[in-house]
Amino acid sequence: MPRIPYFDFSALMIVAVLLFAMFFRKMIHGRVNHTYLVLMVILLATTVCDAFSASGLSSVSGSGTKVGVRTVASFIYFALRIALGPIYVIFIGHLTGTWHKLRKYRSFMILFLVPYLICLVLLLINGFTPVLFYYTAEGEYARGSLIIIYYIIGIYYMLFSLLCLFWAKRYLSRDKFIALLMLFPLTITAMAVQYLHPRYLLEMFAYAIFCMLVSTIVIRPEENIDPVTGSRSHMSFRNDMQKFYRSSVPANLILVKIKNFDGLMSLLGNERTMKLEREVMDILNDTESPLRHSVFSPTYNLRNGLFVVLADGKHRDLFTETEAQRIFRKLQGTHHTSHLDLDLDVSVCTIRCPEDIGSFEELSTFANTFHQITSDDAVVVFSKIAPEKQFQMKNNIDEIITRGIMNKSFVMYYQPIFSVKEQRFASAEALIRLFDEKNGMVSPALFIPSAEKSGAIHQIGEFVVKDVCGFISRNNMEELGLVYVEINLSVVQCMRNSTVDRIEKCLWEKQVEPKYVNFEITETASEFVHETLRNNVLALHSYGLEFALDDYGTGYSNLQRMVDFPFKLIKLDKSFVDQWEDPRMRTVIQNTIRMLKDIGKEIVVEGVETAEEAAWFAEQRCDYIQGYYYAKPMPEADFLQFLMEHNKVG
Repeated sequence: MPRIPYFDFSALMIVAVLLFAMFFRKMIHGRVNHTYLVLMVILLATTVCDAFSASGLSSVSGSGTKVGVRTVASFIYFALRIALGPIYVIFIGHLTGTWHKLRKYRSFMILFLVPYLICLVLLLINGFTPVLFYYTAEGEYARGSLIIIYYIIGIYYMLFSLLCLFWAKRYLSRDKFIALLMLFPLTITAMAVQYLHPRYLLEMFAYAIFCMLVSTIVIRPEENIDPVTGSRSHMSFRNDMQKFYRSSVPANLILVKIKNFDGLMSLLGNERTMKLEREVMDILNDTESPLRHSVFSPTYNLRNGLFVVLADGKHRDLFTETEAQRIFRKLQGTHHTSHLDLDLDVSVCTIRCPEDIGSFEELSTFANTFHQITSDDAVVVFSKIAPEKQFQMKNNIDEIITRGIMNKSFVMYYQPIFSVKEQRFASAEALIRLFDEKNGMVSPALFIPSAEKSGAIHQIGEFVVKDVCGFISRNNMEELGLVYVEINLSVVQCMRNSTVDRIEKCLWEKQVEPKYVNFEITETASEFVHETLRNNVLALHSYGLEFALDDYGTGYSNLQRMVDFPFKLIKLDKSFVDQWEDPRMRTVIQNTIRMLKDIGKEIVVEGVETAEEAAWFAEQRCDYIQGYYYAKPMPEADFLQFLMEHNKVG
C-alpha cells in the first residue's frame, strides 16, 4: 500500500521558513540557538528522507535501483528520526543552563546514550536481515519483526525528555514550559496514527508544528534582539548570565561604558544617537583576534551607553585581554559620526564569572556603576581592583559616610510591591543608596552597620523619613494607586528617646497623613525587647503609623513578640523563596503562612524572581509580592513612570 508524503512536504516548507528566519534574524549564535538549529537541520534531513522513501512507490515495478536508493533514504531516516529525542534533551539542558551539570553524571549519560546505540545496532543488523523495515519485490515498504523495539525506544526518549523538562521546570517561565510540553501530545498522537495507519506520514509534520511553537514562544527573537543595533538585548543578557551562573560554566565579560552618553544623546538627538550605538556595536563585533573562531563572543546592548562582550570558550582569557585592549583603542578619543567629531569618554573593564562576581544581581549592580570607580586611560581588570577597592572602602567607610552626609550623596530608590488581591502595585519599599564621588555606589550592607556603630544612622534615618515624606507630599497617592510607602527603621533609631517627636514633626511639616507611611523593623532588631523600643513603636502606632516585621524567618521567631508589637504586615525573608521547591520546606512555609493569617497578619513575600515563585506564593494566600520578578529598586522619576505604565494612571 503506497504511503502519502504530503504531510512531509508541508513539514519541509515549515522548517525551511523557520531556518530562513533564524539566519535572517542572525539567531545563529549561542548554545541554545546552535542546538535548536541542529534540531531543525536534522528534522529537515529526516523529513526529506521520509518523503523521498515514500514518494512514487506505486509507480515502481521492481526496479532494484530505485528501491535501493529508497532503502538508503530509509536507513538515514531511521538513524536521524530517533536522534531527535536526544537532541531535544540537549536543547532543554542548554535552554535552562543545566546540561553542563547533567552530563557529568555517568548514570544520566548511560540512560541518555544506550537506547540510541541500540537503534544503531538494529539498523546495522537490518543491513543483513530486515528486522526494522524492507521493500518488497513490488517496491512497497514493509515493517520488520523488530520495528516495535524502535517505537518503544522512541517512546522511551519521549518519557526521558519529559522527565528532564519537568526537572528543569523551575528555570522556565510558564509560557516556555507549556510550549516545550506541547511536543509530547503532538508527537505521541502522530506516532499513534502513523503506527495504526502507515500510509499517513504525520510524525515529521508534528515536529514541524512543535518547532514553529518553539520559534514563536521560546526563542523569541523580538525579546532577545535589541531593535536599535541588532545585537542581543538586556533581557537576553540577563537570561544568558543566569544560565552561566546556574551551570557554573566559566565565562569572561568585557564591560564597555560611554560615560558621556547622556550628553552625546542631548547633542545628537534620537536618530543620530541610534546610529552611534550601531557604530559602537560594529566596532565590538569587528574582532581581529585569531581566536574568534574558537571563542563564542556575543555582544549585548544594555542601553544608556553600556555594552557587553561575552567570551566563552577554551581561549577566553587571551581573547578577553586582546579584545578589551582593541575596543578601548578604537573607542577612546575622537569618533567621527553624522558629520561630527565626537570625543567619547570610555571605560572598559574585564570580569571573570563566577570567580570575580558570584551572582547576577552583584554583576548587574557593578555593570551599572563600574565607570565611576575605574580608570579613564586604560583597561581595568576587575580581579586587580576589587580587593584593593573593597579594602579601601571598608577602611574608610566612616569618611565615606561623612562625605555622603555633607555632599548630600544619599538618594532614595523605590521598589514596587504587588498586591495579589488588587492585581496592581499598591505600595513600595523605600531603599537608601549612597553614590560616593570617589568609590561610586557603596552597598547599604557596608555603610548601614558602620553608621549604626558611629551614630551617623540618626542623620541618615532623618534624611530617609524627610525624603520619603517629601515624595508622598509631592504626589497624589490615590492617583498613583499607592496605599503606603515602607520605611526601614534601624534598631538604633528605635532605641532613641526623641525618635517619636522627630518623626511626628517631619510628618506635620510635610503635611503627610500617617496612613501613608509604614515602618519596617527587622526581626533581628525586634529581638532587642527594650522598654524604649516598645514604647516608641506603640507611640508611633497610636499616632496612626503602621508597622511591618521585616526579614521574618532570619531571627528567633517569637510569637509573643508579634503579639506585643502592633505589626500589621509580616514580610517573609527571601530564604523562604529560595527553598520553596523543597517539599519539606513547602510544608513549613504553608504552615507558617496559615499561622500568620490565623492571627490576622498580612503577608509580604520578598525576593521573588520568577513567575513560578510568584504564582505559588499567590496560591498560598500571600497578600503582597516583592522582588526582581516585578521590578528592581529604582529612582523616584523611574518609579513614577513605572506606576504610570503598570497602574494605568495619568
